[in-house]
Amino acid sequence: MAGRDSQAHLERLRAELRDARKQAGFTQKEVARAMDWSASKMLRIEAGSVGISTTDLRALLAYYAIRDQRRTEELVSLVRGNR
Repeated sequence: MAGRDSQAHLERLRAELRDARKQAGFTQKEVARAMDWSASKMLRIEAGSVGISTTDLRALLAYYAIRDQRRTEELVSLVRGNR
């Protein structure tokens, strides 16, 4: 059961991050460049094949200009729940 919960958290997180990027009008390459990440790291995060730290998540959300504290905390809890 815990494995399914973890997978569900990861799926929701990756979908939320992809949607947030698209709503902000950025490509994966643009975000990777701005965050000083490799393009493959950005791709893997959105694909759900690697996790993301809460520090990186908060920086990413700030870059996307997401200021909603409730949404930020929901996404942070998904990251923490996936560990």
